Amino acid sequence: MIEMALEEDLPEEFKGCSLRIHPDRSDPPKSPNPDVDRIDNVSDINNQSQNYHWRNTFMAPLSSIPNKITETIWSSKGSKDETPPPTATSTTAPQSSSNEKCIQPSIIIKEDPNNFFTFRDGVIERAVKECTAHLLDETEGPVYASFLLTQINHWDTDKERLLMMTAKNLILVKYDFIALRRLGCRKIMFSDIEGIVVGNLVYPSGSLIPDRNMKGIRLLLKQDKPDSFASKWNPFNSEVHFLTFTYHPLYYHKDCADERLRSVYNLDLFIENICLSVQKWKENIVILQHNILLENYVGLGSVIHNRHSLGFFKVRGKFSF
Repeated sequence: MIEMALEEDLPEEFKGCSLRIHPDRSDPPKSPNPDVDRIDNVSDINNQSQNYHWRNTFMAPLSSIPNKITETIWSSKGSKDETPPPTATSTTAPQSSSNEKCIQPSIIIKEDPNNFFTFRDGVIERAVKECTAHLLDETEGPVYASFLLTQINHWDTDKERLLMMTAKNLILVKYDFIALRRLGCRKIMFSDIEGIVVGNLVYPSGSLIPDRNMKGIRLLLKQDKPDSFASKWNPFNSEVHFLTFTYHPLYYHKDCADERLRSVYNLDLFIENICLSVQKWKENIVILQHNILLENYVGLGSVIHNRHSLGFFKVRGKFSF
């Protein structure tokens, strides 16, 4: 072993060195110049420190925006109970192998239920009777089931819709429950329904919109040609190839104790009826239990619209719309 004094016999041109131990001796040396290595290491440490400070100062507040939106926008809707509700298993339809569970929310509606015009006595029955008299012909048969649900359109806005079922088709009615008149109608033949999806309503992973934590159903309709870009992004397009529904808000109100009225707002009962009706026309109809994707990434307009229930006919202070 060769010993060298640490302080006495050093050459004058010696300035310093860095010793690196590699686990693999076959690795080539990083740099022949120790000064360059030392300078690079100090520069790397400074860069890492600056990057860490920049991320914590500027990026951390931005990354917390989705969490803040989730905590505030839907906070008034109360806590969610994640017990799975009944699904379309009451039918003989094939089920997917997915282990996903549908969420049955427990939503607290604090406002006066009479603010909803559909909560008033006889309003829904009158609407069904009027639509039956004016929209059905003799070949369609009588209406054997009717529901009042929330439709979620392709722009993620909630709309109050009257659904009537006959032996042949599903009738989707936009009805003004204030003026008591029909505003629009769409008939969907059961034979034109290609598939049914039942599951949780979710948003894409990169979306700023908090998940609804609510169960829904999507009817996939027959389409002759794929949707164009213009039709997909047209908020007024009513001819999309799918229909998405969820519970009416009054289904969860504590004052909605009448089971007959509550059944009209019940999505589970609608799911059971629509699955059985479609199966009579299509024995091999595909019924899946899977998450239902709502393609909304930012959509502040839809958030404001849904947060204030603008798609429902209600009393709003001195005005009603």
